[in-house]
Amino acid sequence: MQAWQLLPEDRLAELMSEVFGVAVATSTIATIGQRKAQELTGLAAHIEQQVKDATVKHVDETGYRIAGALQRLHVASTWLLTCYRTSAKRGTMWTGVRGIIVHDFWRPYLAMLGVTHALCNAHHLRELKALIEIEKESWARALHRFLRQACHAAHLARTHQRSLSPRFLAWLSARYDRILAQGFAFHESLPPLGAGQPAHRGRIRRRTGHNLLLRLRDHKEATLRFLFDPTVPFTNNQAERDLRMMKVRQKISGGFRSETGAQTFATLRTVLSTARKQGWNILTTLTTSPTVLTQNLRTA
Repeated sequence: MQAWQLLPEDRLAELMSEVFGVAVATSTIATIGQRKAQELTGLAAHIEQQVKDATVKHVDETGYRIAGALQRLHVASTWLLTCYRTSAKRGTMWTGVRGIIVHDFWRPYLAMLGVTHALCNAHHLRELKALIEIEKESWARALHRFLRQACHAAHLARTHQRSLSPRFLAWLSARYDRILAQGFAFHESLPPLGAGQPAHRGRIRRRTGHNLLLRLRDHKEATLRFLFDPTVPFTNNQAERDLRMMKVRQKISGGFRSETGAQTFATLRTVLSTARKQGWNILTTLTTSPTVLTQNLRTA
């Protein structure tokens, strides 16, 4: 239960002593966790493969200290499955993934081969809100309203189990383009950043809003995929929710002292997070044969 309730080993040992009157060393607790993770390795690998093969999956990552070094914790998930893994290099991506991946435009994701991209519009709304409140850019307000209305239209269509009409989709696409054109016109009317200063090598400096416009133009299909494909959500909230509890664990217990401890936790959390989504009891999951769990696993 340590991997699910996120209790540090010393506090778990104290709890078992006070509740059950059992003295358990923290090293014993660590060993029990490692043995259970080894037992569940095959099931965790099966879950990972099912996530990779899913039609739509969500991906995200965050920093994690392992053995004193900053490494990465990656998550790939669906509404029924969760897979975690650690990586020493930030840009190390999932391999063998097919279908659609929903993400927050972290550039290494764009280098993944054989996948279709869908961008998280919750991130876009936050960036647009900052442009509205800080930079006072009117086009940002128009696009913020457009995305919210488009999200509502897509939600209604899914609720009634129907698709948006081609004519309406064409109108939405054209409206999107018009708002971006307004944004580009606004930024082209402004003096270039660093005007009057010596020229510098490298990329041209652009304002935050201008950079966002370029992203929204160049990745229009991925931004609006939720409108054209009813299986694609508006946001990447699924992955963010699955990653949030891992950050809670970090706040409670800090990083991991070893690679083994980090991998043990990732394996256990993969199985237990998936179990909760499957509607399984956590204790029952830990005491059931992995073969039986694999057979009962729902993927869609």
